[in-house]
Amino acid sequence: MLTPFNFPLRRAAPLSVTLALGLVLAACGDTASSSHNSGGGTIAVVDGIAEIIADDLEFDAATITAPAGQPFTVAFTNMEGVPHNFSVYVEEGGELISEGDIINEGETDEVEVEGLAAGEYFFVCDLHSGEMTGTIVVEG
Repeated sequence: MLTPFNFPLRRAAPLSVTLALGLVLAACGDTASSSHNSGGGTIAVVDGIAEIIADDLEFDAATITAPAGQPFTVAFTNMEGVPHNFSVYVEEGGELISEGDIINEGETDEVEVEGLAAGEYFFVCDLHSGEMTGTIVVEG
């Protein structure tokens, strides 16, 4: 039986749970101010090859370092259940240098990159360009 004393508590309890759940979910939300979503590490071209992995809508490295004037291969492996590719551009939104194939989970694509002049270049998964980006730093 409802009385004036227990009615507000019965209505307030579900509302309190809903509000608490909303606060928890908001705290877990994406607060990144950048469109860049990469693992943050740096990998180097070694013996003409740089190995990079896509997983959880990010690359495992945000930067690849390479020697100037020497062609190299990016061995790109997709460890995620959605398709990805790996492309290199002069700059974000700029001229395409190398474009990899779209690959599925468990596949690897070898993307050939011509010898580049010293400077910085942009790499991206073209399918997730707002999330998966990085920089190739060419030195020397």
